Amino acid sequence: MKSVELNTNWNVDARGEHYECDLPHDVTADAPRDYALAFGNYNGYIPAEKAVFSRALPQVKNGNVELFVDGACGYGEVFVNDESVGKLDGRAPSFFYGFDLSGAHNTLRIELFTSAEMSDKYLGLGIAGGVRLDVYDREFDIEGVFVKTENADGKTYADTEVELYNNDDRPRKFVLECLVQNARGKRAGKKQRKITLRAGQRKPINMRVRINNAYEWSPSDPYMYTMAAKLMADDVEQTYSTRFGIVSRTLSSSRGLYINGRKTKLYGAYLSHADAAVGAIAVYSNEKRKLSALKEIGYNAVHFVGMPTETTLDACDDVGMFAFIDLIPDLGSAKAPLGGIFTYDSYDAVKAVKVLRSHPSVTLYGIADDIPECYDRNGGHEKISIISDEIRLTDPTRPVTVSVSELVPTAFELEAAGCKHTRFTEPAAALNAGREKNLFDGATEGAWECVDICGLNYLYPLYETEAIKYGRLVVGARVNSDKAFDSHDAAERTDRVIGDFFDCGMDYPGGGKLNEIYTTSGDIDAIGCFKPQSLYKSIVLGKRNAVGISPRDPETDEPTDLWNWPRHLGQKIDVDVYTSGDVVALYLDGRIVGRRLAGKVNKHIASFKVDYYPGTLEAVAYYRGVECARSTLSSAGSPKLIRLSAFEKNLSVSRNDYGFVRVEVCDKDGALVPYAMRSLTATVTGGTLIGFINADPMLRKSEFDECPVYGGRALAVVKPDPEEVKTIVKITGDGLQSSRISFKIKN
Repeated sequence: MKSVELNTNWNVDARGEHYECDLPHDVTADAPRDYALAFGNYNGYIPAEKAVFSRALPQVKNGNVELFVDGACGYGEVFVNDESVGKLDGRAPSFFYGFDLSGAHNTLRIELFTSAEMSDKYLGLGIAGGVRLDVYDREFDIEGVFVKTENADGKTYADTEVELYNNDDRPRKFVLECLVQNARGKRAGKKQRKITLRAGQRKPINMRVRINNAYEWSPSDPYMYTMAAKLMADDVEQTYSTRFGIVSRTLSSSRGLYINGRKTKLYGAYLSHADAAVGAIAVYSNEKRKLSALKEIGYNAVHFVGMPTETTLDACDDVGMFAFIDLIPDLGSAKAPLGGIFTYDSYDAVKAVKVLRSHPSVTLYGIADDIPECYDRNGGHEKISIISDEIRLTDPTRPVTVSVSELVPTAFELEAAGCKHTRFTEPAAALNAGREKNLFDGATEGAWECVDICGLNYLYPLYETEAIKYGRLVVGARVNSDKAFDSHDAAERTDRVIGDFFDCGMDYPGGGKLNEIYTTSGDIDAIGCFKPQSLYKSIVLGKRNAVGISPRDPETDEPTDLWNWPRHLGQKIDVDVYTSGDVVALYLDGRIVGRRLAGKVNKHIASFKVDYYPGTLEAVAYYRGVECARSTLSSAGSPKLIRLSAFEKNLSVSRNDYGFVRVEVCDKDGALVPYAMRSLTATVTGGTLIGFINADPMLRKSEFDECPVYGGRALAVVKPDPEEVKTIVKITGDGLQSSRISFKIKN
């Protein structure tokens, strides 16, 4: 097989413009918002849009060809030489074949569309990952490699399944070689086998390769290997390589999930496929940036709804984050305002699993997220049973779940549960009637029997009930962040609860309130900075010797990291202190404000009322009478200078890295000025400015290269010029000392 990457030289027609771009690309990432748009809060107020991506295809005189699209932003159709070859159903991996490229001039056209009514998430408009053309033009070929690992008798083996194809018109004898290389490129195992394939035969060949000095993949040490399968006949050979990690997963009906022989609980957060910086596309440097921030909070897992791209999966593997992935957006009853456009079935799930199963980070398959089919609506239990069986046949190494929240029961469901009155004027009355008859348990029992783990959304009070009363394994697929302590505590107390996922990890486009282009419920804001609640989550997840001060905005009651309230001089300000200690003392300019109990008894929060005066708040935390941590929060001075920092300063062109520059407005002492309202300008040399944004959910911008700061911060995103060796970003602002930062470009 020969692969041709098709990620450059694309022509785009969208929003009345024609331009060229490289993939990945999201047309609507910087589109103007329409705040009069119905359902616009779902997708960040992006109007209905269409886009056409087109480019030339190479000539292929001999052999079969297959086109692979790694995630579409939006929905649409693919045309080769102006003939339709199939549909694009969102971010699911899509394969197209059965077309002819023997002519001298071949074209590829992808027509996409999106609108607020299509989804309850921001979809974007474009290609999330990349596009690839696989050409099978040899007499024989390797069509795929899947590696499972197993420990037996103190030894580690890579059980490798190699899909072979003899395209010759006669039987052929081959030598198949499987070579394992470690993270340094050194040989860690090798095995050869002689095989014979009949003319035109496709056959999976299984080989077991012993791995010497094996290292397990884990969040603390995400060690990756490479399996290179080589098929040889006469003087011709074909090679196919894939990465894998050594990891084992088992379920105990009484003790929960074991990974690499150790009892493990998955504590994570939902992460949207889209973010404010680059839209709905996946760039390795950005995916790594987001996952690393979540890991720093203390999460060991992440929850994706819908198929992530290969780029995102590679980042999970390299950062060391377990991944819980809901394979299918819905089973026919979409959560979008006007219902679903496409339907999904077991074939879509199998396509996704075949891509996911080679990634060691993927730990749990979810059929779909929060679906009414768990109540057997629309024949849901049968659908769930069929899809779960197909997933297990495709990959038996990982458990399967499906999740649902408590739904308002229908009149039919109430009648079937034995309720005498089947008509209720209020949803609350219907819910209460159903609870009296344990309707949730009865309605969902058929769904839970089809899967390995029972997925509960926003139902942490049922963790112990479901696990103990019914002997089920449970995962908290969604939990409101304001219930973090209670949910985590319930998960910790029950062995059969394998994990708990908060909602959500990072702010993302869409899902906000009226006229908000971002949701604001994340632990990390839209530009990647930690919010005050991120420290609280860290403490809930087990961080010790920690304390943080979070005053509440006297006008919105939102937690902040600000101690500048000149309009409220002398007035009472509510101040929360998050701590792992059991007692907190709070001081203002050295004078004690008070002492409060914290610890588990107060959910790790000590609350104070403080008369506001400019100065320095200091919190000192004690554990069993001994100081364990202290933290300060000071009033900032006037804005004087700009401070720049970058997540990663070495950018790889081959990996399509972007540079992310965090911009902070500081006072003369270098302290962040959260109340600063200055407008900044970005200038880029040796690259292209991709975006310049802040974390304001009601952000309004008039110029692309200008942006006001919000909370004292902004974010500039740049794409390096592959012809240069350095990219320089300069940020200026009125009355501020300018600053610049440089990135090294590696080809």
